[in-house]
Amino acid sequence: MKINFIDRIKAGLDWRYKKLQESIKLMHAKLWRASLKETKFIGITGSVGKTTTKDLAVSVLKKCGKTKGNALSLNYLIDIAKAITELPRNVRFVVLEIATSGPGTIDDRVQLCRPDIAAMIVIGRDHIKKFGSMEAIAEEKAKLISALPETGTAVLNRDDPLIRNVAAKTKAQKLWFGRSEDADLRLLEATSNYPETLVLKLSYEGRYYTCKTGVYGTHLAVPVLAAIGIGLAAGLSIEDAIVGVANARPTTGRMQIVTDIEDVTFLRDDYKAPHWTLQTVLDFMANAKAERKVAIIGTLSDYSLSASKLYPKVARKLREVADLVVFVGPHALRALKARNGEDDIGLQGFTQIRDAHRFLEKELRQGDLVILKGSNRADHLVRLILARQQHVGCWIANCGKNRFCDRCEFIEGNGVVDTQVCLPAETDIDLSTTASSPYLIVGLGNPGTAYDDTPHNMGAAVLDRLAQSLGNDKEWVDVPEGKILQANIEKSDVILFKPGAMINHCGSMVDALRRRMSIHPQKIIVAHDDIDLPLSEVRLKYSGSDSGHKGLRSIFSALGNDGFMTRVRVGVHTSNNMDHDSRAIVLKRFSEDDSSLVNAGLEKSSSLIRDALNARG
Repeated sequence: MKINFIDRIKAGLDWRYKKLQESIKLMHAKLWRASLKETKFIGITGSVGKTTTKDLAVSVLKKCGKTKGNALSLNYLIDIAKAITELPRNVRFVVLEIATSGPGTIDDRVQLCRPDIAAMIVIGRDHIKKFGSMEAIAEEKAKLISALPETGTAVLNRDDPLIRNVAAKTKAQKLWFGRSEDADLRLLEATSNYPETLVLKLSYEGRYYTCKTGVYGTHLAVPVLAAIGIGLAAGLSIEDAIVGVANARPTTGRMQIVTDIEDVTFLRDDYKAPHWTLQTVLDFMANAKAERKVAIIGTLSDYSLSASKLYPKVARKLREVADLVVFVGPHALRALKARNGEDDIGLQGFTQIRDAHRFLEKELRQGDLVILKGSNRADHLVRLILARQQHVGCWIANCGKNRFCDRCEFIEGNGVVDTQVCLPAETDIDLSTTASSPYLIVGLGNPGTAYDDTPHNMGAAVLDRLAQSLGNDKEWVDVPEGKILQANIEKSDVILFKPGAMINHCGSMVDALRRRMSIHPQKIIVAHDDIDLPLSEVRLKYSGSDSGHKGLRSIFSALGNDGFMTRVRVGVHTSNNMDHDSRAIVLKRFSEDDSSLVNAGLEKSSSLIRDALNARG
């Protein structure tokens, strides 16, 4: 009893200390927010699409100034406070998604944000049990719009009747978007027939525009329109806003395309799965073009039917558009009521995700289009992708963590069970000092001998050349993220790393190894092919855009570093490939005539890396 009493006192003190720390952070955030006089704050709310809209808006606003958004889907009060306190003074636009988890919970978040521009996307049934009605949900979220000054702008969905009623709650200017004839930014047509991305036809101020995007699914027309509307409210031309949208890529876990090494294409829509949003999956699968369509469904939320009636109903609808339907989770076996007989194998159900993995490991094949739809906190369906390319040792069901598994320290299954809420990726390790951190030198390329001697594998070839120069006693070691070789170069501890994922999706592997080895993000050097440089030419670059290189884009996205990373650009352009498309160029083997230039480029790259390490001391 004594020990228990002491533990209770300690827990109480810990809780009070945590609350004190949060109060200090909130006070700091309010003071810093007030000091950013030249910064425009944009708030985004709604029941669905907030994160996608936020990421698209950031891409749009970057066209005219330094822009920041809150990380991932971290939209609670303390998350917003953290995002604000980390803002640099020269930031021009800040885009924050403002969520609500119950009546009154949005108030402090709105007061902290104090938006100059605010967008309201869609009102749905999320948290319907807490609010009692969708009207009450709309009233709560409308507080963001009400907080606008008269000089501000409300960007509103004209097609949503609950949002139309919000207009009277603000004296700010209003910019309406939607299909309605009286919308300022009007959607005329939306198409997204996979593998084609979403294309919109729009009208604005009497002129017509075609907007090609990098996202998938016609339901994402709403976030795209909202992001363009935010750009217009911020003073951009519609032409610049459309370009900004075209440069954006899918948000992680929201209609995000991932292709594995066996050419199985996954469409990740696995962050959350309200039943009322399932129609978007049905529409996408119906219009998609693929050799075979597979739907994997986890835990659904926000539905009124009993689970025993809902899941079979959902299964029947999915079977109309998919060749194979697999349910995963505690209600999976309920879905099997929709089978047509004992020999019906087109509908499968697994209560344990590991059993689903074992089935899919043998079942999925090249050319499949597989959509993952589930609630991340309950299902963690992304493990079905990760386990196809790395070791996954954690198969815990409903662990309660709301972060994706590729960012979780327990993915390898080290036997530790953490019952606390996951911290944002940025807080996983102490990055206050870089002194003891080794350098991580990443060589980009596709794994497998089939890609050897191709331009796309020049980054990995640079690392092989470095390894050869270190002597025969140094060997590559297989790790869950790929292959590594530890060494000392120019008096610096380094880890040479060849990711085990395809080059266009290597970012998660780089980030996972970086975290596991406690490597500071500023001590990463990436060697990669560059089609804009002639073969044998090499350049060192310390920051900048990805220039269309999808491997770099994947790394920048995973690390969230806006391109501030040292990279060695290895030229692969020759006179023989200048008339071909980029994919054909980078995947075609070098000719014998190119060998001397290839060797020259590898030697220059190795020397450049050594020079960079020597300069940093």
